[in-house]
Amino acid sequence: MPYGWNKRTSTYVLDRYPQGERTFYRTADGLPSDNVTHLAVAGNGDVWAATSAGLARYAGGRFEPVRDGGPPAAPASMLYADRQGGLWASVAGALYRFESGQWREDALFAAADAMAEDDAGTLFAASEGMLFSLRSGTGGWRKERGYGDVRVRAMAAFGERSVYMATDRGLYALLGKRPRWYDIPAGDTGMISNDTRCLFVDRFGHIWVGTDIGVCIHDDTDFFYRLDGSKGLPHEDVRAMAAGEDGVRWFGTPAGAIRLQDGKWNYFASKRWLPHDRVQAIALGTDGAVWFGTPEGLAKLTFRPMTLREKADHYDELIERHHKRFHYVNGGKLKEPCSLPSIVVEISDNDGLWTGDYVAAQSFKYAVTGDEAARERAKRSVHAMLDLLDVTGRPGFMARSIIHRSEPEFGVKGPRHEWRLSADGEWEWKGDASSDEAVGHFYAYAIYYDLAADERDKERIRSAVRAITDHIAENGFCLTDIDGLPTTWAVWAPEKLNHDSKWWEQRGINSLELLSFLKTAAHVTGDDKYERLYRDLVIRHHYALNTLDEKIAKHPASGSIDDNLAFHVYVPLLLYETDPDLRSIYLMSLERHWQLERPERSPLWNAVYGALAGRMCDIEAAVRSLAELPLDLVCYSIANSVRADLREGKELHLGLAESPLPADERPLHKPDKSPYRLDGGSDGWAEDGTMFLHPYWLARYFGLIAEPDL
Repeated sequence: MPYGWNKRTSTYVLDRYPQGERTFYRTADGLPSDNVTHLAVAGNGDVWAATSAGLARYAGGRFEPVRDGGPPAAPASMLYADRQGGLWASVAGALYRFESGQWREDALFAAADAMAEDDAGTLFAASEGMLFSLRSGTGGWRKERGYGDVRVRAMAAFGERSVYMATDRGLYALLGKRPRWYDIPAGDTGMISNDTRCLFVDRFGHIWVGTDIGVCIHDDTDFFYRLDGSKGLPHEDVRAMAAGEDGVRWFGTPAGAIRLQDGKWNYFASKRWLPHDRVQAIALGTDGAVWFGTPEGLAKLTFRPMTLREKADHYDELIERHHKRFHYVNGGKLKEPCSLPSIVVEISDNDGLWTGDYVAAQSFKYAVTGDEAARERAKRSVHAMLDLLDVTGRPGFMARSIIHRSEPEFGVKGPRHEWRLSADGEWEWKGDASSDEAVGHFYAYAIYYDLAADERDKERIRSAVRAITDHIAENGFCLTDIDGLPTTWAVWAPEKLNHDSKWWEQRGINSLELLSFLKTAAHVTGDDKYERLYRDLVIRHHYALNTLDEKIAKHPASGSIDDNLAFHVYVPLLLYETDPDLRSIYLMSLERHWQLERPERSPLWNAVYGALAGRMCDIEAAVRSLAELPLDLVCYSIANSVRADLREGKELHLGLAESPLPADERPLHKPDKSPYRLDGGSDGWAEDGTMFLHPYWLARYFGLIAEPDL
């Protein structure tokens, strides 16, 4: 990946990153059966699939089953493409060859269990206990050597007449001047297992053998090297392998596919990548695609180089098409599992915070690019947030979410869930607004006000910020619902945070929030009374000092909701506070918090820290996390807790990884959830792309990363 740090500008310069995309094929796409057992790519690039109901060839975006004139519509036990452009298939006890557009039954008169071709062009076939060879121009198959009553699962040949077989009784090698079979038994100094399933040989004679307990690399001498979980192999039960010309290695297991590329392991599992996790066959296409056969269909995996800016535009399009409801932005339920077009956007529990992130993202984008479309998107969504204030009828108190009478959910929720009818009868709104809502509103209003608002919107925001701040101050530094009582979590009162033990864990984060709210109000309205309230909390109630240990939980996997809130409110507070003494305290808080969160490689945490602290912020790790984020954002059900490469982890018994897995291997989540979770997700849910857009455009705005605009 050609990217790097520009020392002159202290900016990380980006290029393109491969983005994985998958396509599934099943019987509706021409396969005779969903159960794909073997795959091969012919010399002309055609992809062939063997299923439990016959063969098919990929053509024109679909598969065409082999019909009259070819092998019968029955399960195949072997599929092999030779170097001369021929395709071989063992079906119904016979061997067939496809050449020059024609199928014919081969003269071997028996099915081959496995085939391979050496560097001299000799073709080998294992059949009914005998190894046969076929050399062009020699007149037919020749018996080479019997190997007895073993089940041959795969074969590889290299050099001249050097043949290896993976069998159910170990690795067999045909070696010597007068060739004979050598079985290489498992032991402390030999093969790692007798249960060998698949193999290939590289150009230097390294034989890679897949077994039930890992991969063994043998070099045709007395050396054996074991690749297992301790070496980074995510699953050790290896049943299929493929090797690319560029050095990439692919492994198929009952629990997903694995790639080894440039020394790095990547794990592909769940319906994010595969129709079924049991990979039965792998083939590498001539166009760079990778094909996987599973019991529930075929997957084609491609990698499209994209800049992060192109990826941002992709998410913008997804949000416009699938994730907006009255210009609130959120995830949603999938009426058809794993099908993004079937999404129904959620009536959220927290429209203010998540839509606020979208407003900020589009405002940063407008400030960077001058794109009027981004400004208009920010405008529409900030107006939707302002509606959350107007609908309650209580000045300065915002709804969590709203439902219009035209929606099927209207009238269904009921008062038990804090849903109430608006004065005009057009809307239901959800009460008990928490500190999350307040954080989202203040954050979005501040960023939009500074970067994208016109004068009319600035006046609306001044009025909204004044109303919310006055409401909080006049109600004992709490948000109070229509019954006049404080809501569950929106409590910032000194007597609670400083003197009530039940609020001890919230003392730091809630102090930080209130200071940020008041500083924002002073900045937006220009009213000195908010600055006076702010200074009173600092001087008389030690709110600035409360922020020093703002993150209570020592493990970064804990308190993710408060982490998210903190990194939001740090932004306006440190942008607007100029006093060096207070900045010194707030930057101590930020430094401590970021160092605890640093292992997460969070794009948002890292970008906020870099922007506000002005220090190196692991921006490369943030960029990597952005690049790894899946394109479709469906929350597929993920299970990593059985991975062999994680079994030594100290936190594994808690369902957590010692360090976060790559974003495309772990359960998808918003920033308020822990990236240390190993398992989770749902095939029936999809998130929106704001989790990418917000940190990306924030980092662009503050000059942490640079990328050519399209």
